[in-house]
Formats: sequence, structure tokens, C-alpha cells
Amino acid sequence: MSLIMYALPVFLLLIGLEILIAKRMGRKVHRLHDSVTSINIGFISEIFRGLQKLVTVVFYAATVDKVGMFEFDLSSPLVWILALVLYDFFYYWAHRVGHEVNFAWAAHVVHHSSEEYNLTTALRQSSTNQFFYWIFYLPMAILGIPVEAFVVAAVFSAVYQFWIHTRLIPKLGWFELVFNTPTHHRVHHGQNEYCIDKNYAATLIIWDKWFGTFAEERENEPVIYGALTPLKSWNPLWANFKNYIGLAHDVKAAKGWRNKLMYLFAPPGWTPDAERQSGAVEPAALVLFDPAKFTLFETPAPFWQRVYGVVASCCSLVMIFHFMLVVGEMPIPVRLAYGALIIFNAMCIAWIFAGARWAIALEAARVALVFGALMAALWFVQVTPAIQAVAAIALLISLLLLFKVYQESEQNLPASEGVNA
Repeated sequence: MSLIMYALPVFLLLIGLEILIAKRMGRKVHRLHDSVTSINIGFISEIFRGLQKLVTVVFYAATVDKVGMFEFDLSSPLVWILALVLYDFFYYWAHRVGHEVNFAWAAHVVHHSSEEYNLTTALRQSSTNQFFYWIFYLPMAILGIPVEAFVVAAVFSAVYQFWIHTRLIPKLGWFELVFNTPTHHRVHHGQNEYCIDKNYAATLIIWDKWFGTFAEERENEPVIYGALTPLKSWNPLWANFKNYIGLAHDVKAAKGWRNKLMYLFAPPGWTPDAERQSGAVEPAALVLFDPAKFTLFETPAPFWQRVYGVVASCCSLVMIFHFMLVVGEMPIPVRLAYGALIIFNAMCIAWIFAGARWAIALEAARVALVFGALMAALWFVQVTPAIQAVAAIALLISLLLLFKVYQESEQNLPASEGVNA
């Protein structure tokens, strides 16, 4: 069972609380399409994590066993403290590489693709960076830090970073001299020139202060959130692979091996022309962002579309919880099939949000397939009569809501056609 299963209900409760508090304060910090997209990206990330995280843990444990330099006594509190500090230190460098090396940025950029900043942004995690970020923690294994302490440190770091993704918490005085806080992390998510490549910390902000990557949030220049190259889509799968595709095109078109390698390992935004003009290896995009010209990516969000988005997301949430509950008992092919179905759910919601009218028919077919399979007890695990009854009700509600979405799109054709998915 995934440890995230225990944290996720708390995370969702806090997201709801953030929405209520923001409403009472008269502030709008959530947009439905954006928040649902962030949560769906989080679902997909957890599916990929469920497919490979055991491999990482097993490899780490094997490294400790074979080449660990010291033996640590887990009964000592100092061992746990050491593990937390070391994990935080190596996280800083993994995160920094994720911003300053182009191929790593292609993986990490999904976390910065939201143009909002709220607790759902914390869930908007890459599905691919976990396939190579583990390399940065190998020094802990070589030192001999036990795998139990490593896993606890990783979970603590992930949970700690959730609460700093909010605009509602102001500066916290002395606490932020040592620890990462919302004001520090707001800077990290900014497109403003003073925000770029700053505040990489997870828990301790001291690493940024020591290594010259710290920046204070400026009251006279509000942070504008998002990536310099905007996503302009609600599609969670596209969010994960958009930069990889662009990077592949750049590498293919580049002349000479040096330029091809530079596209992979230089900072994001590097081009041969920019290097020739500046005489240095540096990102060219920094000078292109003008806060005065920034506009949020948005698509029409009529009432029934929003209602359906919430209902469909709740159904996906049930499926992801079930996936995390049973994934350890599933053969690999079944895991892949179940995971692919959840990803397809999220993509269908994105296409509905984008206003693609053909997506309504596709979504109707999808819900008929999913809930029909549950009603027929043709699922990945055993299905009870109670689940069959709930599936029948869910199918009826989904189809009725989709009909309302279709009627809505018919009444507003110009707003629902020609929008990029």
C-alpha cells in the first residue's frame, strides 16, 4: 500500500479548506480547470510511481548492502536527523539540475506549468523525473544510510513541501530564516526575472542562501506564476511530454554533435544563436518575459462543463485510490492496463475542458465502457453487487450530465470550437 494513500485525503481536505478561506478573504486562488488538471497530473504521477518506485527502493537497499561504508543504528535519533538533512541537501542539487539542465527541465517543467499557485500545484508532479532523480541520492546509500531512514526522509520531504504551495500564508518571520516557506517557494514558481532559478530548497532554505540561489519575494513586484514557455493546455499527458517533444525536435534539427549535446545539457532556452550573440552558455528566454504582456491561459468554462468536471474527477479519485490499494498485488500487464485507463480518464476530462465537442461522444463511450464493465463484473479485481449498483447509478448520472454539456455546447458553438486540446 502506498504511503501517499494516508496523506492524499488530508491533502484534498486542505485544498477544500484553502478554497473556503480564500472565498472568505475575497480572493480567487483557484480556477476549476487548472486545479482539476493539477490533480489529474498528480494522479498520473502516482501511477508511474506505483510502477517503478519499488525498483528504486530495492536498488537503494542493494547499494547499501553491497557498498555501504558505515553501519547505522536506527534506534539513534541522530541517524534519522542525519538522513533528513542529507536527503534535503541532495534534493537541493537534484532540483537545481532539474532547472538548469535542459533535458532535466523537460521532466520537471510539468510542476511549473500551472499559471496559478495553490495547494493543487503541489500535486502537479512530473511522471518522468523519478526515473533519474534517484541517482542524486546514491551518496546516501554509499554512506550506508539505511533504506528505512531514506524512505522516511523522502516521505517527510514530500509532505513538508505540500503546505508551501499557497498564496494565503504571509511571511513567517524568524522561521523563514532557516526553513522553506510559502513566501520563498512563491518566488521559485515565478516567471519574473528575479524569480528564475531561485529558491530550490525543499525543507531548509539554508542551501539556497549558502549556494547563492536565494531571492526574497518582492512586495512591489507580484510574482507571476508559470513557465516561460506556457503549456496552454489542460491535457495532463501533454503537460508531461510537451518539452520532451520540443527538445527532440531541437536536437534533430541541430547541426553538429556539440549543438545537439548543448540542447540536452545547456540551460533551458539555450540556442546556438543566443550563445554566439552573448558569448556565453546561458538561457536566452530570460529577457523575453514581459509581466505587462502576460495573460492567463483560459478556455470557456460553462456551468455544466464545470459540474461534469467535478463529478468525473471524483470518479477518477476513487479509481486512483483503488489502484494504489491493489497495485502491489497486480501482475505488471494488469497494472499497465489499469493505469492506462486512469490516464485516459484524465485526458477525456481535459478534452471536455478544452471545448472539443467530439470529446463529449468519446467521454460517453468511455463512461459506458468503465461503468458497464463494473456492472458486468468484468474488472481488474472482484466486483460486489453493491459496486455494481453504484456503477449503474454513476453511469446514469454521467450520461445525463454529458447530455447537459452537449446542450450547452450547442448553445455556444463559437466558444466551444477551435480550442486547442
